[in-house]
Amino acid sequence: MLGSVALAGCSGNGGDGGDGSDGSDGSDGSDGGSNNLEVTGVWSGGEQESFSKVMDFVEESTGMSLEYFPRDTDSLLTGTLMDYESGVASADIVVMPSPARIISDAENGHLAPVGDAWDADNFAVDPSRVTVDGEVYAAPFKMDLKPGFWYRQSFFDEHGLSEPESWDEFMTLLDDISGIEGVDAPIASGNGTGWPLSDITEGFFMRQEDGASLQQGLIDGDASMTDDRVATAFDEIKMLHEEGYFSQTRDFGVQYEYFWDNSLPLYFMGSFTPAQDAVEDPSDLGVFRLPGVDGISSSVNWFTVPKYSDNVDAAREALSSFVSAEGQQVWVEDGGFIASNTEVPDDAYDIEVMANLPDLAAEVTVVPDLDDALGNPFQQEFWSVLKGLWATPDTPTEEIISSLDDAHQETLND
Repeated sequence: MLGSVALAGCSGNGGDGGDGSDGSDGSDGSDGGSNNLEVTGVWSGGEQESFSKVMDFVEESTGMSLEYFPRDTDSLLTGTLMDYESGVASADIVVMPSPARIISDAENGHLAPVGDAWDADNFAVDPSRVTVDGEVYAAPFKMDLKPGFWYRQSFFDEHGLSEPESWDEFMTLLDDISGIEGVDAPIASGNGTGWPLSDITEGFFMRQEDGASLQQGLIDGDASMTDDRVATAFDEIKMLHEEGYFSQTRDFGVQYEYFWDNSLPLYFMGSFTPAQDAVEDPSDLGVFRLPGVDGISSSVNWFTVPKYSDNVDAAREALSSFVSAEGQQVWVEDGGFIASNTEVPDDAYDIEVMANLPDLAAEVTVVPDLDDALGNPFQQEFWSVLKGLWATPDTPTEEIISSLDDAHQETLND
């Protein structure tokens, strides 16, 4: 079931070709390299601890030595691009969340092909999303579903609260939570570079009529940001701001601390939530979809190998071990991870809420994360506009739409 759900959500548009290098010159330098590999990605804290266990497995299975360097999202996206344009490998393996960036990097000759490192028949992700001129330039590892609002079951039990099944029930829940002593606001507003705000905004897109189709259409270019449904979604978000239901913005990791102490009882976040440091007891977690949605979004962490690495062949071998069923199962059993490899057994998901996510997703359509799929300039503008909206909720909807539409059209035309 997990494989079929993810496949439905992760089959996006592939690259349309380009002038990217075939990566062969990346392998030429591998003879002068070593089996000591560097890996960089955005995982820190508890997620980094879980990933280190996967690295232990890869080291044991390959005989290589691995070192991991965490970065924040902005540093990963901008820093690696600056390195590549200077002909420098940021690491031997770069974990990239954006398929649009992977396509761009491949077209510009920055990446080595890695299609021979994984068998797409055993994965829930279509390789066309990271294919340029017939070459596959990334391998899928961790998948994140964005199911909806996380909450603590103990908090709901203590205050007689229940998961809402309609918009009216959702509004009543927010009102009830607002009246509980110790609550700062019902909904945590996570921030970083802007992406946590984009996740909840996409949720509101998908609670409009044919919302999943709207999101997919925005990715494919079959829908426009000027669609009335987009404006309605922003009007709903602004209304919740007016009611005081959103908290002040803080770094998304810091907000988990407020979430766990019940001062911000609802948090619209991804399936990585059980692995966060502040979550002391994942068995106390529950999650429900935003009422009215007919879709939820998903994203994938892709492993890429820069062409400029001195260890391209060794990196490909390590990559194959990372994305294997055995490699992914290590993190699955640690919690907060949904495997892209469909050969990972269902009983590997020990945490009940994680085991239930595929069923929750199966009831709706799973679509790609909007800004990750589109990339820049839309992604940066989307994040900037949302940070501005959370800071100034009375921003006219027309201004929001106009700015996003310009960036959306520019991205589609690139």
